[in-house]
Amino acid sequence: MQHLAFYNQQQSLTEIEDSYKLLNNGKTLFIRQVSENELKLSEAIKSYLFNTQIVTLPDGTMSIIAPIECQEIDSAAKIISELIDGDPPISSCHFINLRQSMSNGGGPACLRLRVPLTALELQSIHPEVIFTDKLHQKLSSWVIKHYREDLHPEDLAAPLLITEIHHALDELTQILNFGSFYPFQQD
Repeated sequence: MQHLAFYNQQQSLTEIEDSYKLLNNGKTLFIRQVSENELKLSEAIKSYLFNTQIVTLPDGTMSIIAPIECQEIDSAAKIISELIDGDPPISSCHFINLRQSMSNGGGPACLRLRVPLTALELQSIHPEVIFTDKLHQKLSSWVIKHYREDLHPEDLAAPLLITEIHHALDELTQILNFGSFYPFQQD
């Protein structure tokens, strides 16, 4: 079963669990992984299942706030039902119709913006920003190369930080075929 949420998924989950235990007096973190056998990628996108929110209610129980699409897509509804019926203290789910908000480009910040395009509009988009496996590989390499694991206040005062940022941005603009980005003269 392949999981697609993290790079080095098992190692990442172990690190998250260990950190949670350390920060929460040894309590165990509940992690529910969803395989593509349970929820196809296309269903995950249509249902917005991974954009739901879990909130703690005044009585200490938890509830899921989910877009109505999660109720309408059987596989997503089944996962939510299993969460409510399972061990964690999730007692309910509230499905919210966000279609009008989503159609107008709005919606809660937790939901991704969807912009339906006609074929003509799609053709007018810069082709290098359309997500493909090749672009994914390039962007993943870029992140590994340039994304700092830590940024401390003293780093913000380091003169080389801006140069590092400009080099990263230059490489990113070249990956996306926007040309070179250099706001300063190079020696």
